[in-house]
Amino acid sequence: MAACSSPFKMSTGAMESEVEKKQESETEIPMDFSIKHPLQNCWTLWYYENDRSQSWEKNQKEIASFQFVEDFWSLYNHIKSASELKQGTDYSLFKKGIMPMWEDKANHRGGRWLLSLEKKQRANELDRYWLDILLCLIGEAFEHSNEICGAVVNIRQKGDKIGNIKIKYNICRAYSGS
Repeated sequence: MAACSSPFKMSTGAMESEVEKKQESETEIPMDFSIKHPLQNCWTLWYYENDRSQSWEKNQKEIASFQFVEDFWSLYNHIKSASELKQGTDYSLFKKGIMPMWEDKANHRGGRWLLSLEKKQRANELDRYWLDILLCLIGEAFEHSNEICGAVVNIRQKGDKIGNIKIKYNICRAYSGS
């Protein structure tokens, strides 16, 4: 059997020692998958479905709370996407201990930023916007993240809405110039 020609001038012995060096430098580092990455805040996901026989507050259902990045992704990957929710329902993600309602003390004198999407945008854009807002919330990426209590996505017949809830009163005043 003929030997293959090589453009490299290296003896077999030299090649073996290079392979050994490479193997020694590439020692495998075991991955510890039990390590979790904590978030600055613990968050709670809520689901709202209108049942006219119950109060608005009782229609809010607490789904789960999480305080680690990995737990967020586990939850997110096991729930319906916002675009799959039926009409008249909401998802809300709020800091743990704050209910997604204006009557909660933490939301007192708050405001909201609102993003309205036409129904035709639901299939292509709603899920992306909702995920971007969730990641900004849990990653504390907003300029005044400590002032933001949560976000809500409303699925409605005429169009969907996404809003950040509760920018404290003094920040709202600063933006409005009053």
